[in-house]
Amino acid sequence: MTEDDGEVFKVITANRLDDGAIVYFRLDDAVGDWVPDLKNATPFGEAEFADALEKARAFERDCVVLGVYEMEVTGRNRPLSARERIRARGPSIRYGKAATEPDFSI
Repeated sequence: MTEDDGEVFKVITANRLDDGAIVYFRLDDAVGDWVPDLKNATPFGEAEFADALEKARAFERDCVVLGVYEMEVTGRNRPLSARERIRARGPSIRYGKAATEPDFSI
């Protein structure tokens, strides 16, 4: 599978309840888990997506994650929407201590 083959898959995403971090669902041998890096998420085709979504929602019922939903990706888990690209890469502006330190890179 390559990025250029145009295939679209679904990845399941949510926020971890204890710290709010963005996480992605990974399914290995029918055992689900949440990972912080999109490249480690399991991409699902239409046939297996409904079952995977139900397994992911069980974590929401158990108060592990919040806001479970699907997102579309292509190739090597590259998000199709701008919103999901930003969520996967992190904030588009500096924040915290980095926002208060001067930028001498000019």
